Amino acid sequence: MLKKAMAAVGIGNTRVDTMLDDDTVTAGGTLEGEIVIQGGEVAQDLDALVLDLGSIAVQEVDDEEVRVPKTWASMRIAEPMTVEPGAREAIPFNLTVPLLAPLSVGNKRPKTWVATRADIAMAIDPRDTDPLHVMPGKIHQAVFDAMDAMGFRLKESELGVSRLNPVTGCVQEFEFKPAPGSAFSHLDEAEIAFLPSQGGAIDLLIQRDTKARSLGSLIAELAGTDEQHHRATLAGDETAEQVQELLNRALA
Repeated sequence: MLKKAMAAVGIGNTRVDTMLDDDTVTAGGTLEGEIVIQGGEVAQDLDALVLDLGSIAVQEVDDEEVRVPKTWASMRIAEPMTVEPGAREAIPFNLTVPLLAPLSVGNKRPKTWVATRADIAMAIDPRDTDPLHVMPGKIHQAVFDAMDAMGFRLKESELGVSRLNPVTGCVQEFEFKPAPGSAFSHLDEAEIAFLPSQGGAIDLLIQRDTKARSLGSLIAELAGTDEQHHRATLAGDETAEQVQELLNRALA
């Protein structure tokens, strides 16, 4: 009776640990590892075991921007089971990371993690969290390389909750600044976002923001009319040179 009471307050209960083969994964790639379940002093029922991938994202609440935890991918690892006292079980997993996953690049990059949710009867906060770094896939890198070749430097990469991307529920905006004297120095900045595509691997949303140079352009900037958008569909196998041609047309 005493041991059951101890388990009810989270003492001597089942332990769940996520062991990643590598804490760095490529967007569109596969995250592999195993979840280790270690029984406590008493038997416990485990109703569900779920692997979540999440990040901190910006969300507008009552006209204010707040940072919230956002789960953007999940995978059920185990069916209901009873964990016997002292028992140990390792469950391997492999989870495909969405191509539109938040990327761990640039300043203000989102904090990203792997969280294991174990729904255990009478357990308190049965959660194991591990940091995760998501690196650009081939198509992302082609875009970043093209922007670099054009004289742009990546400054910020803030993640925001957005319905524009139903795949993950969030969109990451990559803000680039043109180098002084470059062919695009007339721009204040350029922003790029990766979005779901209807006919390709991924869509590229490009926004150009011109600098205020005269009274007319200053008024346009204050009114927000100087921002121009362009959306392009990428097959996913484009080279940096091919992407650069597209970006040149959009940002000229």
